Amino acid sequence: MPRPLRWAVGLLLAVGLLLAGLLFLPFHSWLPGGTVADLPKSEVVNGTAFNRLFPTPGPGEQLIFTQEKRGFSEAKLKQGDQTTALLAISDTITSPEAKGKFAASTERLQGWPLAEQGGQASALLVADRFQVKVIGQGAGLDLQQRHDLLAAFQLQKLAALAPAQKSSRQVLPASRQQPLAPATSASSPELEPAA
Repeated sequence: MPRPLRWAVGLLLAVGLLLAGLLFLPFHSWLPGGTVADLPKSEVVNGTAFNRLFPTPGPGEQLIFTQEKRGFSEAKLKQGDQTTALLAISDTITSPEAKGKFAASTERLQGWPLAEQGGQASALLVADRFQVKVIGQGAGLDLQQRHDLLAAFQLQKLAALAPAQKSSRQVLPASRQQPLAPATSASSPELEPAA
């Protein structure tokens, strides 16, 4: 093929792709997709916050974190050289369809809906937001071992976890700051227990 023809074909292809992109731009909301990048950072829990909530490894076991990103953290549970399970916590705000499998769940673990996913995976939906998952590897784990691992996560702390919110307070420049006045009330206010 002569060189000018190759250039013409390449240019035609580039222009065609550009036009197709511009034509489909108005329909981008109809197209499938969406990622964690589409959500504001203040709405998604960072994966580092999940790491401290994983189970403590038993004697002869190691917990090796393999992936961490916004809304997700994953670790391998190893016994010696063998991986026995993959453990994961994810914020379902990044993938709301993950909550669907818990809708028909009748089983519960520590009060949270439990779903079995095949013969090797069990998942728990904590606080209608966080999915905790155990996937057996190799010879795998039986159902009770997977449930024991799910129960070993710090589920109550996970339920209380909230995304990092930016402070709504505005900081004044040092020249405009004033000390706080002491409280004038002699008695301190009483706190009432939450209902």
